Amino acid sequence: MKEWQVEDAGGGCRAFSEVIVLACPKTGEIYSSTIPLTWDDGTSLEEKACSKLIQMMLNARVARDDYLYVCSGNIFHAFHSWLNENKYNWELSKIDGLAHERAEYLFHCQAVAAGFPDKIHLVDRNYRDYYRAVEEWVYADESRLVLLKDREVRRKPVETRYVLRGNGKHTRSCLKCGKKILPYTPVVVYRCRESCRKVRRYFHPACTPVEPLKSKLETMTVLWTSCNVDGIILHAGKEDYQCAVCGQKVLPGEKTFYGYLEKALITGHLSCFLNKKEPSPAPGL
Repeated sequence: MKEWQVEDAGGGCRAFSEVIVLACPKTGEIYSSTIPLTWDDGTSLEEKACSKLIQMMLNARVARDDYLYVCSGNIFHAFHSWLNENKYNWELSKIDGLAHERAEYLFHCQAVAAGFPDKIHLVDRNYRDYYRAVEEWVYADESRLVLLKDREVRRKPVETRYVLRGNGKHTRSCLKCGKKILPYTPVVVYRCRESCRKVRRYFHPACTPVEPLKSKLETMTVLWTSCNVDGIILHAGKEDYQCAVCGQKVLPGEKTFYGYLEKALITGHLSCFLNKKEPSPAPGL
C-alpha cells in the first residue's frame, strides 16, 4: 500500500495556470499537471481538476487499497466526490512536504519562464505578497495580460449558490411567494455578497427560481399514531424539546427528527425513531 498526497498551487493568483500535484513521499514519485488559462467546453474548474487527477492516478497506477491525503481546497471538491463514489481510501489533510513543495516550485517556474524575476520567491507561505508581486509584474506590461487566468470560466455556476437544507428553529419568509417557511421544514437558501455584505435569501423548495446543485437535506418518514409523518433530520440546537418517543430531553448536537403531524411538531432522538416499534393491533381488530 502506498500513501499519496494531492496538492495545488497558484489558485489565489490572477495570473498563470493552477498546478496540481500527486506525489508519493515514500517512493519520491511525482505526477503533475496544470489547468489551462481558459477553455470553452462548458466544464467547471472543479471538473477540470478532477479529470486531470483521474488521469494522473491512472498514470501513477494508484491502487484501490492505497491511501490518499487530499488538500481541502475548493478546486478539489469534485475530486473529493469522485473518490467517495469510487470507494477510495482518503481523507482531507493540510499538505506538507513533497507534494506541497513541488506544487509551489512548478508554479514559480511558470512565472520565471515568462520573465518574472527569479529572485522574488514565496517566503513562509506568504501567498498574499508573492501573488501580489506576480500580478503587479503582469499588469506592468500590456503584452503580459495574456498570462491572466480567465476568471469567467472559473466562476462557479449560480446553481451552487442555492442549497437545499433543513430549516432550523426560525420562521423564514419565502422571497417568491411571501408565505412563511415553517421551522424544521425543507428550505432552499441562496447565498451571495452584495455591497461587500453576505446576503441570504430563502425559498420554499417549490418556489426556488434555480434548482440547487447542492443538498444538505436529510429526510425520513416515520410511523406515528398510525400515520406516516415526513420530516427532516438535524443536529439539535439549544431548544428545550423532549423526545416524543423516550420522553428524555434532546441535547444540543444530537441527531434529531423533526416532522409535522397536521400542525403539531413531532420531534425526538433519531435513534429512538429508528428503533421505535408500533404497538400491535389488538386481536380481532
